[in-house]
Amino acid sequence: MRVLFITKDWLFHERLGIMYLSSALKNKQFSVRLVIADKLGVSKILKLIKEFQPQVIGYTAMTGEYPGLFRLNQRLKSLFNFIAVFGGPHATFFPGIINDYGVDAVCVGEAEVVFPEFCRRVNCGEDFWLTPNFRVKYKDQVFVNDLSPLIEDLDSLALPDRDLMYQADRELAQESRKMFISSRGCPHHCAYCFNEKYNEIYQGKGKLVRYRSVGSLIQEILDLGHTYPLGYVWIDDDDFLVKPKGWFQDFAREYKAKVGLPFSINLRANNLSSEILGLLKTAGLDSVWMGVECGNEVIANSMLKRDLTNHQILAAAEILHRFKIKFMTENILGLPVDDPYALDLQTLDLNIRLKPTLAVASLLYPFPGTQIREYAIGHGYLKEDTDYLQTSKCSSMLNFSGGSKRKVENLQKLFPLLVRFRFLRPWVGLLANLPIRPVYLFLFYCWYGYIQKFKIYTFRSFTKEFNAYLRFCWSLLNKT
Repeated sequence: MRVLFITKDWLFHERLGIMYLSSALKNKQFSVRLVIADKLGVSKILKLIKEFQPQVIGYTAMTGEYPGLFRLNQRLKSLFNFIAVFGGPHATFFPGIINDYGVDAVCVGEAEVVFPEFCRRVNCGEDFWLTPNFRVKYKDQVFVNDLSPLIEDLDSLALPDRDLMYQADRELAQESRKMFISSRGCPHHCAYCFNEKYNEIYQGKGKLVRYRSVGSLIQEILDLGHTYPLGYVWIDDDDFLVKPKGWFQDFAREYKAKVGLPFSINLRANNLSSEILGLLKTAGLDSVWMGVECGNEVIANSMLKRDLTNHQILAAAEILHRFKIKFMTENILGLPVDDPYALDLQTLDLNIRLKPTLAVASLLYPFPGTQIREYAIGHGYLKEDTDYLQTSKCSSMLNFSGGSKRKVENLQKLFPLLVRFRFLRPWVGLLANLPIRPVYLFLFYCWYGYIQKFKIYTFRSFTKEFNAYLRFCWSLLNKT
């Protein structure tokens, strides 16, 4: 059985889902390959498929990536015989793509158990169209199958297949910062986030939040460090802090003793305490990503369902400053309100008070299945057939009256510079109204890449990181 994975690109970020699936498939003795479409190019993909002859091609796509992969699949289907399976975020939250031409199957949710089973049934000529989690076209009928329970014991999963991904992307293999996860699931219900819909579709299918043992996580980090460059550990859980206190005590002790590398986490402000941060600091915690999203508490809690106060966010920032932890804030601009620019200025002013190492703002992309999308459509800010770009940092999808759209889009690109250089704040009205968005986009990516590469994450070779920085900025601009 031969399975080929195709992704569009990933901009120096590992796709852990593919790596976990590859390990699960290889445990069943399947042959697995991976290509990055934007890196390899169509002609080389055609040559690879002709030589490898996969029976199944699996595409993983975020919403903005789907149109490009859909067009690629149409071309491949006209030339080769295979079963086209779409998975990942877009397929999970918009499984209706099963009705699109050339899409043979859609996998919803966790797939480490069900995807190998689907492939086994294909290989053995069994009823693959009845595999749990799948929607499958078979004999002019679409079969919709129930979801299997969530995987409760994350330690039971084979460690992700790093070789598969790093062979497909040699530059990624040489990056000193590598991504890991220690948990799955998020208990919060933010209106713009996929977790709200994810929790809904998995209701009654097991614990939503699950976490790995400390030993399993430490062993994965050590194994990777023996094979590939590793100087910085990035633990990309939705919220690293949704674990019992005892877990952090064990982690701090084991990580410091056995790994000893600086690491980064994501957290939610109201879950942060001086006690837990102190433990993590002694273990090597170096930087934190923290969601702020909106500076107006009423909008943040009524529209975005954040369930956070500005006081809690400011208190978390004070703790991070006191422990000398670098932190980055994540914000959403261009919300569906009467005066989005005025609202975004409140978010800017809150970030200026927070004094983060880097303040990043994205423009709202109301993704399929989210509450915020339904709100935006219902209030006339969004048409249902509006196309999604690959990036949420270029232009807004929403319809705003007057000159709000230009000011919002410009403010998003100026946002990190305005937070860092606070003396520019009185000039924001003039700057946001200038018709030079491409210039601002260039400045945004250059600054964003510079802070990440040289101010947040530690590095060993300036020359190596500078070259990676140039590639990073060029990739972002090219993607936009």
